[in-house]
Amino acid sequence: MADYGQPLSAPAPSAVTPAVGGSGGPTGATDGPAISTLRKQYLDYLGAKSDEIKEQRSARHYYHADQWTSTEIAELNKRKQPVVTYNRIGRKVDGVVGLLERLRQDPKAYPRTPQHAEGAEVATATLRYALDVSNWEGKSPEAARHAATEGQGGIALSLVQGDHGDPEIDLEEVDNDLFFYDPRSFRNDYSDARWMGICKWLDEESAAELFPEMGDKIRNLIETGGEFTSEATRDRSTKWVNVTSRQIRVVDHWYRWKGDWCWCLYSGDTMLARGVSPYRDEKGQTICRYLMFAAAIDHDGDRYGFVRNLKSAQDEVNHRRSKSLFNLLGRRMIAKEGTLKDVEQTRREAVRPDGVIIYRDEVPQFDDVKSQAEFEGQVALTTEAKNEIEQFGPNQALVGQAPGSSSGRAIALNQQAGLAELGPFIVSHRQWKLRVYRAVWCAIQHFWTAERWIRVTDNEGLAQFVQLNGVGLDPNTGQPVMVNAVGALDVDIILDEGPDTINMQADAYEAMKQLPEALAMQFPEVWLELLPIEESVKKAMRDKIRASQQPNPAVEQAKQIELAQNAGAVDETKSNTVKNIADAHQSMQPQPAEAPPAPTANDNAQKPPSKSINYADLAPEAQAQLLAQAGIIIPPEILALHQARQAALKLAPRPPAQPAQPGNGQVA
Repeated sequence: MADYGQPLSAPAPSAVTPAVGGSGGPTGATDGPAISTLRKQYLDYLGAKSDEIKEQRSARHYYHADQWTSTEIAELNKRKQPVVTYNRIGRKVDGVVGLLERLRQDPKAYPRTPQHAEGAEVATATLRYALDVSNWEGKSPEAARHAATEGQGGIALSLVQGDHGDPEIDLEEVDNDLFFYDPRSFRNDYSDARWMGICKWLDEESAAELFPEMGDKIRNLIETGGEFTSEATRDRSTKWVNVTSRQIRVVDHWYRWKGDWCWCLYSGDTMLARGVSPYRDEKGQTICRYLMFAAAIDHDGDRYGFVRNLKSAQDEVNHRRSKSLFNLLGRRMIAKEGTLKDVEQTRREAVRPDGVIIYRDEVPQFDDVKSQAEFEGQVALTTEAKNEIEQFGPNQALVGQAPGSSSGRAIALNQQAGLAELGPFIVSHRQWKLRVYRAVWCAIQHFWTAERWIRVTDNEGLAQFVQLNGVGLDPNTGQPVMVNAVGALDVDIILDEGPDTINMQADAYEAMKQLPEALAMQFPEVWLELLPIEESVKKAMRDKIRASQQPNPAVEQAKQIELAQNAGAVDETKSNTVKNIADAHQSMQPQPAEAPPAPTANDNAQKPPSKSINYADLAPEAQAQLLAQAGIIIPPEILALHQARQAALKLAPRPPAQPAQPGNGQVA
């Protein structure tokens, strides 16, 4: 909730608000509609949206378990019937907000041109840094809760003085009981609204601090009572408006004027400041600082939340529960007139476990059977009403707690079915976040011009610093160039959508558990990534596994020796094979005759000389047969190719011999 003791946040009086080119600056715009026109717009909203304002007020009360009227409470107290409140609406709204946080998606920048591909990562880191600084994770759920309860929610852009010479972008929560808008708007994103703003109280000191040049007019307003009240702020005004405190009601009114969004601060009929919006979109057009979205819009254009559909069931649960307890605390008796000495005393004794009933002639009868039937009927109808609330929105299937299979795929299918009922709300909330991200990025490009460093953290938990709008040297030319100039980055901001990594990780973990242990333990790093433990613990275990996988020098030396021994055994086998082939070749040569007779002269003249055949001269078929006898099978075609290659090498010319060089141990 906003701090009502602080000055109204607006860009007009802030010293950090820069001038907008072509518009005369945010505080320089003097033209625009009259204050009476702007005030009439605000009063028109209060009249046209009175039903919506009352419904929002009732929805806030129901969310906070204030679900009985004062008249109902008085009647129950008169009956001595207990006032029972089972606030299931509050739990349901909190469940919806929790579901949105569970489905949270971070913004991511994608380049529009190839030249800005590297700058997209810088834009993503810069945008996430700005959102973290403005506590986006705490303010986004509040806007969703307001929308789910009251029908609308949002944030307001704001500029605060920074320590880098340029303003910081801040995000402020918008309270629905202070917000007003064009009642002719029918769109969920308020894009068709011509004006909107907030109205809140300021004390004299805060107003004088915010507008020092308007001190006399502010005092005059307080003296003359220039303020007005509304149904929207009735909850607040009855509690913190003090007639002894000097306060004025200030309206921060944003409106379209001549194609631009402008703003004006006024109280009553007195203008305090006005100007042109300093915020712009991707196309350079001015935008409103209030970024709102609606949960649902009815046929009359009224915004409403989940409470409208759940209110009847919630009342039934409370009333029937109260009635059931009341029935248990009493007993219905049937007796003749004059039978009971004291009727009230008998009624009190009848409901006591140790009660004593005194009668004269006839025993009174108790209608316990009928009372029990009525009690059971009340309980059955109460259960049905409770189920009506429970089945809406987040349920066991939606949060992944449905009984049965715990597979990630099964959980994903159940969630898809459960999300269908919340589809319009989730879509509206998602589009609103996109508009916020793009508005913040455009503000960063427009206002962050000085050099700064931002700290970002990657997925592994490692922090690093990124320089923005710095000056460096071009490694090619040596000239000074801008480093990560955010104003020159042309990127498109989208939501980083992806699968439900938690469910997919659990699904993969279950699949790994089904594998045989011997096979599964072959992939220790895969097991480690799927374990549901913190990343820091995974990192320590991963480093230990990698250290254990480093080679041991002694083991590596033993492996080299073993490989050398195996190589020696192979060489020995090759030598034996060659020897066996040679022996086989030798056995095929003709053997000399034993003790041949001495040749004579005639014999030498008649017998031709003997001729030996070398293995290399054999035909390929003969060589294959010879090798087969030795146990070596080589096709003849391979042997033929080998012979052809050897013959080609013999015919190839050899390089000339190099002459010996002096000084190499040889004689020149």
